[in-house]
Amino acid sequence: MTRKLFLATVLMLGITLVSCNTKPNDTSKSNDSTNTTVEQNNDSKSSSEAKDNKTNEDAKANKVKLSIYNIDENSLEPNESGTIELDAKLSIEDKLKALSKAVSEKKFDKLPIEIKSIDTVNGKKVATINLTDSSSSKWVPKFQGSTGGSVTSNTLIENFLQSNNKSKGEWIDGVKFLYNNQPIEYEHASDLSTVQYRN
Repeated sequence: MTRKLFLATVLMLGITLVSCNTKPNDTSKSNDSTNTTVEQNNDSKSSSEAKDNKTNEDAKANKVKLSIYNIDENSLEPNESGTIELDAKLSIEDKLKALSKAVSEKKFDKLPIEIKSIDTVNGKKVATINLTDSSSSKWVPKFQGSTGGSVTSNTLIENFLQSNNKSKGEWIDGVKFLYNNQPIEYEHASDLSTVQYRN
């Protein structure tokens, strides 16, 4: 009887040991499947990131940068102070409108600058730009003084012609300015009274 009890106990211990040994193997199998899932997730993330990068590159390829220029008061030379990015598919007129808004906000205290027309003159595209003013005549002080008038003239001319910008895409060849729909006749802003062409 004691012998039977002893054999039964040994048998039970053997079964317990065998079942303990098989459980870790099952766990490693589930770990393998978890690792596979993680790897698949990482692969799909990499693929998704690559697609996002391609989309960003395509978006950049379809953009043009227009420069915003400051004019040095001593040399009267233009220096790029910023850029705006626009859809390359926009018409020249829409690009000019976006540029006029940026130049107005950043250089001329939000004074209105409107694009009147783009005409072909002697085979060249010339934009007519109107500097509008209410009865308060806020543009007038910007045309006065030898330095002030020159800085205003050069700021407007350089920003609209984009002469130093190589990445602007198709653009105008010349620009003509009006003040309240009339020719600009201020001594120190005389460059604004004639059509200015890109170099």
